[in-house]
Amino acid sequence: MNQRRTPCAQKIYNSVHELSLRYGLTEIGPVDVSIGIASYPQHAQTDNLLRAADVALYRAKELGRARIVSFGMLEAG
Repeated sequence: MNQRRTPCAQKIYNSVHELSLRYGLTEIGPVDVSIGIASYPQHAQTDNLLRAADVALYRAKELGRARIVSFGMLEAG
């Protein structure tokens, strides 16, 4: 897992969490997001990369709200 990806995901999470959304006159927030991260070597197939990101995202959702999970973390156990 490329460790530079995790701070990027955290920055995305923070930006979403800070959103101030309105529905009519009602303010909605804070907004939470779950993020799945995957990285593969250049020679890997795109389908495998998307599948790994999907696995990480669903694992993040299983763990609860507002999670960031990388496929590399799942592989490490």
